[in-house]
Amino acid sequence: MDATELRPLTLGELLDRTFRLYRNHFWLFVGIMAIPSAFTIPFSVLFFSFQTAALVPGAPPAPKAVFSLILFALIFLCVFGAVYSISIGATTYAVSESYMGQKITVRGAYGKVRGFFWRIIGVMVVAVLRTYGMLLLMGIGMGVIVFALAGTIAVIGRGGAPRPFTLVIVALLGLIIVLAYISWIVFGILWGLRYAVSIPALLLERLGALAALRRSVQLTRGRRWPLLLAIFLCTMIAYVGIIVFQGPFFVVMMLTARSGHFPEWLGYASGMSSAVGSAITGPVLLIALVLSYYDTRIRKEAFDLQFMMSALDQPAPAPGAGSPV
Repeated sequence: MDATELRPLTLGELLDRTFRLYRNHFWLFVGIMAIPSAFTIPFSVLFFSFQTAALVPGAPPAPKAVFSLILFALIFLCVFGAVYSISIGATTYAVSESYMGQKITVRGAYGKVRGFFWRIIGVMVVAVLRTYGMLLLMGIGMGVIVFALAGTIAVIGRGGAPRPFTLVIVALLGLIIVLAYISWIVFGILWGLRYAVSIPALLLERLGALAALRRSVQLTRGRRWPLLLAIFLCTMIAYVGIIVFQGPFFVVMMLTARSGHFPEWLGYASGMSSAVGSAITGPVLLIALVLSYYDTRIRKEAFDLQFMMSALDQPAPAPGAGSPV
């Protein structure tokens, strides 16, 4: 893709470039995502075995088995989170080099992440802690308000207020709870979007973990609703892909549940199909995030002009060389 194509994008153009980049470099992105996807297979098989055992009548799972599954799930989440974080970094480099017209391989993309491992992990951990911490504080505040209102209604009810009046107050309290819950979810999503381009900022600008988080907050300010819509559409595509690949095996599981017998191959086939589906559809969201990073820099910092000026000041890169980003 030529540097002259760097310009502010509408949502439709952003998605169009996302799918075009994905289609033109299909095996590159699938190869990158195949590594974290492969890590999900053992967990999928174990979870499937536990789930099928729970469905067998008269054979409730033992507490020891439940504890083992929970422990395995926690270990899996830690390992998978680390591997997936590295794959995000590799995908970021792959998108950047491909977007700038350079060639890169799966090995080369992962090689570029070398030396950034702990910074990437730091960005992910701090972003998650900040997001969930803010949600916890907001949830506590809302809980205090709801309990105060409920106490007020109880006092009014004991004071002999007319029944219609009490019902209206109760209905208003219910409405406030629903609105507060929706606001809590929306606020959490928008707060998390502040850090959506942290890893592209960290890798492409070679920042520290905290500096990358601050940079992401700065870049996404005023662009979070379009970013939310792009993420939502790409996430739906990813889920549809996983359902398409894994759905038939769930159908077979439900059909065989009546007999209480589940063939062993079903768990392995379900885990493999889920991994294939996530490897194929997972890159779409990551590509969109990196392109959104470039789009925000173009809109706020005239990055397209900076790139063209730097390209004029430098000799032509050798084949396979990295981009000047």
